[in-house]
Amino acid sequence: MPKIFMFFLAVSLGLSAAPLGAEHSAVKLNPPDFEAPGLTVIQALKNRKSDRQFADRELTLGHLSEVLWAAGGINRPEKTGRTAPTARNTQAIEIFAFTKDGTYRYDPKNHELKLLTPGDHRAAAGEQDYVAEAPLNIIYVADLNKLSGTEGQKRLTAAMDLGHFSQNVYLYCASVGLNTVTRISIDPEVLAPLLKIDRNFIPLMGQTVGSPRTSHER
Repeated sequence: MPKIFMFFLAVSLGLSAAPLGAEHSAVKLNPPDFEAPGLTVIQALKNRKSDRQFADRELTLGHLSEVLWAAGGINRPEKTGRTAPTARNTQAIEIFAFTKDGTYRYDPKNHELKLLTPGDHRAAAGEQDYVAEAPLNIIYVADLNKLSGTEGQKRLTAAMDLGHFSQNVYLYCASVGLNTVTRISIDPEVLAPLLKIDRNFIPLMGQTVGSPRTSHER
């Protein structure tokens, strides 16, 4: 089977962990490395799994950049096309990130993180113990203003779209050897002030990402 380049690929080995720094209002992310060797889609699917154990160390800036781009970045700049499809191209899913430095909103147009709330609020990103220690917790939020129908129909549409976003992250993590798991155990009332969102924005799902523990860390 010939190799194909996945549109979400491994970061080069030379990149080291880079703290975001709460003193910055925006963090510019690295562009995806389309030339790095990667797995075929079939191989990534074979490796795809949920894992709830994460090493207590930061992601490299390259991994952080690519996992967010994989989730819902722009892969066709000429039409602002995204890596994940959305119903009627509404692009109603907003991506937020919890790290040890703060909470951020992912801006796909500029491929950067916008600081919302400085400080380590990872424990607020979910009910499980591991979310407070993992380097990255993604929170997917539906912008109901962009969706039509009843609230139930809007939530159903958003839930369908979320499947595409989260599976992109699963495949990226499988391709570069990171652990990830999705979860719905989040508290929208706790998240809202940290994410600076109003009642028209509904947090629907979290996804935790990090490096696997080594044998010495278990």
